[in-house]
Amino acid sequence: MAPSSSGPLSQGDPLEDVLMACLENKGTLSPNYRQNFERVVTDWIGFCERRDVETIGAVTDRTMAGYASHLARRIEAGKSNDVDGGITETTAWTYYDYVSAFLSWAVKWGYIADNPAEKAQARDSMPDRPSSGEYERQFWQPEQRQAILEYVQQRAASAYQDPVAPKPILHKRLRDRALVAMIAFSGVRGGEILKDPADSRRTGLQWSDVDLEAGVCWILGKNQNREPAQLPGQVVAPLERWREAYDPPSDAWPVFPSMHVPTLSRRIRTALGAAERDRLVVQHHHWKIALEYGVTPPSITTEGGRSVLKRLSRQAAVPGLALEDGEYLTLHGGRRGVGELLYREVSHEQAQRTLRHADPQTTSEMYSHIETSELAEDNTAVFENE
Repeated sequence: MAPSSSGPLSQGDPLEDVLMACLENKGTLSPNYRQNFERVVTDWIGFCERRDVETIGAVTDRTMAGYASHLARRIEAGKSNDVDGGITETTAWTYYDYVSAFLSWAVKWGYIADNPAEKAQARDSMPDRPSSGEYERQFWQPEQRQAILEYVQQRAASAYQDPVAPKPILHKRLRDRALVAMIAFSGVRGGEILKDPADSRRTGLQWSDVDLEAGVCWILGKNQNREPAQLPGQVVAPLERWREAYDPPSDAWPVFPSMHVPTLSRRIRTALGAAERDRLVVQHHHWKIALEYGVTPPSITTEGGRSVLKRLSRQAAVPGLALEDGEYLTLHGGRRGVGELLYREVSHEQAQRTLRHADPQTTSEMYSHIETSELAEDNTAVFENE
């Protein structure tokens, strides 16, 4: 039930009822914030009830000091690989801030006189609030994603203008466009679709791993198991155009092949012999020879993928980067950007499923800065009438 003009609930009402009233009153919260707020405060209520604190009026600074100590123990658990339920300092403060926001709402509506979570003796039991290092991790922002996508689209389109670019140039531009779209929209890790020289199992995504009609590709996940990753329409269209032009001799060919001339030269020499290679390269580009003679190229490596993104970030003049200092849109920054947008606009669960996090806590920790920002907005509203 929500507070009404007839007066708020008494201080003796159960915590669950006060939370229900709070959620009904906070109808303007974003779906994601509301979901996380309810989850954390419900867990806190369970903590209270296990200590025979069942009503809003029974919550004291000692209750909150106990909760802070509970979070501190979970932080210590997080430092051990042998203990489940561990969290980081950032997550602990996010949880504490959610509960504090709930209690501030209770103060505003007259359920309690003051907020016990803000008492010094309660907050002193919390660890030091962590620095903002998490905020400095790169997330592709919408304007950055748009800038590099527009550039690779225009670059590919220009290869079709009269005179049409030679096949190796056209193919390289279509490949790069498809790679950028994959990183920008799918949420995959670079090592899941490109070759990792340090891991013999990670040889790069092949066309046999891709079902464009279903919008799915099968990858070797972080857990070393094959698992499906979603391919939204923004990825499927560039991949379809790339495959149509590429026309790989078999589905065993990589989706993102290396077109590095020395690499192709070595492959051709191994397959056809040095003399035949030398004869063919007089008239043809190495890439054309590989296609016509069915010499399978390797996938781009993860380092090669970084080089591609460095070059394209510079050429596209992507905003928000210190290009003169070598900053560029990173492979993992694209993955984080996908999760961030889904986390903000859809839900925690959608971000978790897309990024394929086995533990929801991993998603929460990655995007705790969003929750903290929304907490700031919510707490601003609490005190706006003072």
